[in-house]
Amino acid sequence: MMIEYFGRHGCKQFIRGKPIRFGYKIWSLASSSGFVHQMEPYVGSHTHLVETGLGQGPSVVLGLAEKAEVPPGVKFYHDNLFTTLSLVDEMTLRGYGSCGTMRQTQLHNVPFTAPQTFKKTPRGDAEYLVEAEKLIVRWNDNSVVTVVSNMEREFTETEAKRWNKQKRTMDKVRQPKCIQDYNTHMGGVDLHDQFVSRYRVNIRSKKWWWPCFSWALNSAMVNSWCYYRSWKSGEKDLLSFQRLVAQTLLLRHGTKPSRQGRRSSVAVAITDATRFDNLNHWPCNTGSRYKRCKNCGGRTSFACGKCDVPLHVECFKKYHTE
Repeated sequence: MMIEYFGRHGCKQFIRGKPIRFGYKIWSLASSSGFVHQMEPYVGSHTHLVETGLGQGPSVVLGLAEKAEVPPGVKFYHDNLFTTLSLVDEMTLRGYGSCGTMRQTQLHNVPFTAPQTFKKTPRGDAEYLVEAEKLIVRWNDNSVVTVVSNMEREFTETEAKRWNKQKRTMDKVRQPKCIQDYNTHMGGVDLHDQFVSRYRVNIRSKKWWWPCFSWALNSAMVNSWCYYRSWKSGEKDLLSFQRLVAQTLLLRHGTKPSRQGRRSSVAVAITDATRFDNLNHWPCNTGSRYKRCKNCGGRTSFACGKCDVPLHVECFKKYHTE
């Protein structure tokens, strides 16, 4: 993941082709739903991840798994920046499932057809090799894709739909099952990035640490929302959830404006969850000057003791139930 930053700092990175090209780089371990389990800032040779001797990519995957204390039996999906044959072998020894796309330079002595030649074969063609408890598959899609997996010992195929430009229809093509599984479960980190970018903190500062701090707040909010969705089956979208959290924090820790007059923008808002919870709502005489009833707009000296909202006694029940 990338944290946008345009100032001067020794840890700032430039990655061509990324939606955020300038900023701090964060190694992340996320689930398919976008929940981030572990992250580590990239600071060159001083990055706090274990050195496995297998290269940077495998060290990142194994280091994040160790820091997150991932139990054996969990399946990992990673792109070609991290995938090597040695990583898959090490993941097998540790009891992890591993599946990822590979670059041509990492295949070494695997006897596959060259990508330029294999590209000329019909779409959907595949070649595979089963070697040392791992399956290596090369498939011709819009481009040549190579995937390695230790979760399958036999080559199996399913069907996928692809657009045919000449016929202008959707064609069914054969697709290796390991590639279908990869497409299904991959992309949790990108999904988390997408959620963070929707309603990010827009307060700007020239301090180098401020983008990291504001991004951490946004990331924590997205993680909370992902956990809430898994528990409540997605009753609220991200924006409604953030509003609920903000209003609850203001209600619990906020302070009211000290002077009368125009309502302050930081005034505490009463959430619907508090208004309709049917707990400890009692009318009380404030003893102060008359205020406008929240329900009918008339003058009253009574208010709800919990919500602190001016209400006639006659309007009390209607306000808390409708």
